[in-house]
Amino acid sequence: MKISYNWLKEFIDFNWSVKELAGKLTFAGIEIEGIEDLPSGDFQLDLEITPNRPDCLSFLGLAREIRALNGGQIKVPGCQVTEGPQDVNSLAKVEVEDKQGCPRYLARVITGVKVAESPEWLKKKLESIGLRPINNVADITNLALYEFGHPLHSFDLDKLSGQKIIVRRAKKDEAITTLDGVERKLTPEYLVIADAQRPAAIAGIMGGMESEISAATKNVLLESAYFDPPLIRRGSKNLGLKSDASYRFERGADPNILEQAVNRAARLISEIAGGQVAKGIIDVSAKKFPADWELKLRPEKACSLLGADIKPEKMAEILNALE
Repeated sequence: MKISYNWLKEFIDFNWSVKELAGKLTFAGIEIEGIEDLPSGDFQLDLEITPNRPDCLSFLGLAREIRALNGGQIKVPGCQVTEGPQDVNSLAKVEVEDKQGCPRYLARVITGVKVAESPEWLKKKLESIGLRPINNVADITNLALYEFGHPLHSFDLDKLSGQKIIVRRAKKDEAITTLDGVERKLTPEYLVIADAQRPAAIAGIMGGMESEISAATKNVLLESAYFDPPLIRRGSKNLGLKSDASYRFERGADPNILEQAVNRAARLISEIAGGQVAKGIIDVSAKKFPADWELKLRPEKACSLLGADIKPEKMAEILNALE
């Protein structure tokens, strides 16, 4: 994963040089594979995130890591949304058939958007981490992905038959042309995001061309969902299809950050693309995820495994800093 040194400093203050940052993160278990100079005094760091640390696949996650090492306050990007009067449930419907494959699905609708080229600040942010700007809506979902670590997907609502989302298993020999232009034959082992007639995306892996955002898009449905990691991992492997989304979903996304991520994207779309956010969020949840997780830790056993003497108070401090 590539990150920007300057962008990371927007999340948490630290006084380390880029080489010092690389050393601190490497010591903490996040290997730095390379550092590249960028214009305007910025640097791009190429990080190797191990499969057991999906929480570090975002600027927010890395800010937590720095807080655990150095202290400080994390600055979370604005996620407050100004809603319009139209209720989201009058604009779109969501039905989840495979509740094990998709324990939670959130959707927001933004109407009256103008899809265009992104402003310079947004394009520069994406370019600083090696991404190619596409359009304001797509760029905003990528921005939110790297800020919070949670993949989002945007659909042209008017291209969804019945203005409806159905999360289900694919039917035998069902086909979809994904955003890379390849037609893919599906089987019931794959989870799809469908409309009333056909698949619109391969869940957690890649969207389809028929419902993608274009210059003609006026109304956007934003998807923020939690998918079963083994299901996404198998689907991605069998299709030979990797994406930023599948990379995160197959490692385990945070089910409690869905609303924050979708609100962040909805807010920016309304500000940059001039749309109006519909009132409310469609939230179809088959499983309740606790807001607080209890972790049982034996300090003596931890010290024995680490070969280090760490006081229980220090352990609690580190774990709290990592949230």
